[in-house]
Amino acid sequence: MKPKRLAVTLATALMLWMLPERSITPALSQVPSEEEAGWENDIDGLRHFSGLRCPDTVGPFYRIKVMESEGTSLSGCIYTGRDGLTAVLRNHLQGTGRQEAFTFSRNYKQAGFDPVTLSGAAANGVSFRTRDWTPTSLCETLWYFAGARADFTLWIAFTLPTQEAEIGPALAAFTETLARQN
Repeated sequence: MKPKRLAVTLATALMLWMLPERSITPALSQVPSEEEAGWENDIDGLRHFSGLRCPDTVGPFYRIKVMESEGTSLSGCIYTGRDGLTAVLRNHLQGTGRQEAFTFSRNYKQAGFDPVTLSGAAANGVSFRTRDWTPTSLCETLWYFAGARADFTLWIAFTLPTQEAEIGPALAAFTETLARQN
């Protein structure tokens, strides 16, 4: 066998030897598939066994990740919008939304973040300033909603003052999506 062909053959054999069980399988086994996490394809998005429907898009937001159930949080989806605006929509056991908001507030205070009072749509949520050492401040706001069969939370991270005007339309889009849940 010629040296060049031998080198290619050995490189191919090494790659094939490394692929099956040693590098791909462990990484894949750590991230459950959507089906294993209880999600099924639905018209325009996904539906969780808990009943939560997460559309592919909500207003200007695109779904980028699904979350599985844990504790009182039955399921959820992470969305991204313009300029890094991030939103997390979660479905909770009925009657636990208020407690989720309280836990959010307590945990952020214990972490040393300052609660802030905002105007507009953010005024109805629980808000914290989580970055104030740059020209724009990062804020995180959580709203909770009581539904007929489940409670929901919506968390949005945004910068002030640049993204403040986007919070009202974002909240309206997610509220409309939640109204279709019940």
